[in-house]
Amino acid sequence: MESMLQSLYLENRAGYYFTHFCEKSGNKLWKNSAYFWFDLQAYHQLFYQETLHPYKICKQAQFLYATYIAPSASMDIGLHQSKKNIIYQKIDPAFEDLFDPAEEYILTVLLEPWMKMVEADKYTYGKVELVEETRQLDSVYFRKLQALHQESGSKKDESTIADTGLPPCLDSLKEDQHLHQAPKESAGPNLSDLIHDKEKLEQFWTFLNEHSAGMDLMCWLDIEQFRKMHHKDKEKREEKSKDIKNKYLNKKYFFGPNSPATREQQEQLMRSGGGWGQILHDRLSPAVLLEIQQCVQKRLEKQWLPLFLEDEHHGTEGQEKIKDITEDLPRQKQKTTRMWKHVDNKCVSSSSEIIAFRKALLNPVTANQFQRFVSLKGDLLENGVLFWQEVQKYKDLCHSHCDDATVQKKITAIIDCFINSAVPPALQIDIPTEQAKKILEHRKELGPYIFREAQMTIFALLFKFWPKFCKFRSNLAGDKILLALEKKKEKKMQKKEEKNWFRLELCSADISKTGAELI
Repeated sequence: MESMLQSLYLENRAGYYFTHFCEKSGNKLWKNSAYFWFDLQAYHQLFYQETLHPYKICKQAQFLYATYIAPSASMDIGLHQSKKNIIYQKIDPAFEDLFDPAEEYILTVLLEPWMKMVEADKYTYGKVELVEETRQLDSVYFRKLQALHQESGSKKDESTIADTGLPPCLDSLKEDQHLHQAPKESAGPNLSDLIHDKEKLEQFWTFLNEHSAGMDLMCWLDIEQFRKMHHKDKEKREEKSKDIKNKYLNKKYFFGPNSPATREQQEQLMRSGGGWGQILHDRLSPAVLLEIQQCVQKRLEKQWLPLFLEDEHHGTEGQEKIKDITEDLPRQKQKTTRMWKHVDNKCVSSSSEIIAFRKALLNPVTANQFQRFVSLKGDLLENGVLFWQEVQKYKDLCHSHCDDATVQKKITAIIDCFINSAVPPALQIDIPTEQAKKILEHRKELGPYIFREAQMTIFALLFKFWPKFCKFRSNLAGDKILLALEKKKEKKMQKKEEKNWFRLELCSADISKTGAELI
């Protein structure tokens, strides 16, 4: 599923290869499901724009329903009638999660053609004869170096013939020596040069992301950061080591098919790290991390750096993109949902994961467990879960088509509880103050979408903790989750009390000292 979703997000860059496969299969359900998925992404995109257009959202929702879901739909996706009814009841006003039941369904439908296409590709690939061919990289820097070599060689030939009359072939050794003495600039900057050149590093980072290779640079930088940590900071070093292990030492990256290490290097690293089980459960030694960094650095310098230097246009484009991002931080925070696809250079947060998280928040038992879990991570995160649930109730109220007075009472209740609370602080959820002001000032103009931006910001913030919660929950029985969370909370409170007691002791000591000095 994850592999298929990654490919769907990159379909336009791949020439709609999977879509063409579904079309050629002759299966109408596959073809219609593929078309529906892409039209649905256009619908989602309407919610991520700075200015919301309710008319466009309504129009796109009606188009999707009429084309793919309605009983007389021209491109019917075969959705169950009960799910059709749910979508029809919630189509006015239309929200971003309107077509979640349909999306969840068509993803399972598309999984079958995806597996068949992958198998067909593997079979075709097996029939192709592999021929190894060594080519020389033709870059701007190589041509400069070659020109210098030829120029110096011709001058040596002239002087040799004029002075000694010896043939030029006897001076080949000297020519090779001159080649090695060529200026360093002609060979282009290496990775260490880039790290110290912020502008070049930003350009290189943009270039790698455009070629889906940013993971290499992220891995190298994380290990470099670990190496520079002071040895006395044992807790921070251990936490960083675990983070590196979880991010990179898996079958999606370092031990996968797209690894910077060869098969032999992977096996050697396994042996030096104590085997797969040891690597999974223990923190990594500095020696093993250094080996990993060297493998990554070799690929960056041998494969990606020459290609980056050859492309003269990437520099200015990458710089402008990064400048736009850094100069527009408040706006970027409002677009947190859009940024899920690029956070920490991780894989795209798939539609199936987002839908699963929404379902979890609507499930009273799971939501309660998750609420207790995030309360340990931040003071306002627990309120965030309650806020998201209350906004969902407000949406249901809009769909019930009750009188305006009831809807306004619900809006006032949410604002008084979370946005402008009488209990300090006034803002009880973790959203930018600009968003809170916008809700208070334009509550009558925004209509049913009054909490749209705030809810998406909270959802994106909570979504970061969802994988950690799933991992925590997987190791415990259902009836023991709350008990384990309660114990964690007690420990946290105990530590907090100890810190407060220590501060009071210091404070009283300072007061006694000041009193003694006055006497």
